[in-house]
Amino acid sequence: MIKIDKMSVVDPTAKIGENCVIGPFCTVGANVTIGVNTILRSHVVVDPYTEIGDDTEIFPFATIGIQSQDQKHVPDTITYTRVGARNIIREFVSIHSGTEAGSMTSIGDDCTLLAHAHVAHNCEVGNHVVLSHSATLAGHVTIGDHANIGGLSAIHQFCHIGRAAMVGGMSRTIQDVLPFTIAEGFPAHMRVINKVGMERAGYSAADIAEVRKAFRILFMRELRLEVAVQQAIDEFPNSPNVRLMIDAINSSQRGLARPDSAMFEINVSE
Repeated sequence: MIKIDKMSVVDPTAKIGENCVIGPFCTVGANVTIGVNTILRSHVVVDPYTEIGDDTEIFPFATIGIQSQDQKHVPDTITYTRVGARNIIREFVSIHSGTEAGSMTSIGDDCTLLAHAHVAHNCEVGNHVVLSHSATLAGHVTIGDHANIGGLSAIHQFCHIGRAAMVGGMSRTIQDVLPFTIAEGFPAHMRVINKVGMERAGYSAADIAEVRKAFRILFMRELRLEVAVQQAIDEFPNSPNVRLMIDAINSSQRGLARPDSAMFEINVSE
């Protein structure tokens, strides 16, 4: 059974899954798909060409699939937004659609977006991601699975935040953050391995030890980066986690939020 409050407006082309609840003063646009057991509490706006997965709960005044704020956006262009399953989207969260025709903003499964978080056009957010209060992703940002973005932080356009990484609250991130690391500051620098985050994501003690050793090779031996990368590959030729870090380095377009040398002495004890 689908429950739609009489004070809400749902376009007749929208596909609403079984057991959905659409509370008062919601607007659901054309060509929207909403999965089963999803709840729109009240005052939620879902714009056209948006897909929302099963078992998702959206709190008041959230906007999903709203037109991109990118000044290159051409009016009446069809773009897409996809939100996965089992997500929690709190008050005043804004998720914008893609900019270029046919492009998409996507959010994976099992994510939590806290109040006032913003996901701009063409972002790709993985699974099990947390965006804390007022965390802001600019356009074309990529966030890996199990990443945690702290409150009041901002991620610059085209930056990549790696798997199981953490960006500290109130940080200004203008370069890429490698998988499994913690970055914070203004601008943000990688500081240490995200041990707690890796544990919560199911990584073993051996996995964490490998990543910590690789981080030290990459950034704490005062080697040229290309030399350090090769040393990490030589020492951990069969580690998928180290390989993920290396691949992130090799594919970086914005450069790396490299550690501040003043922090090295602190990091040695980690």
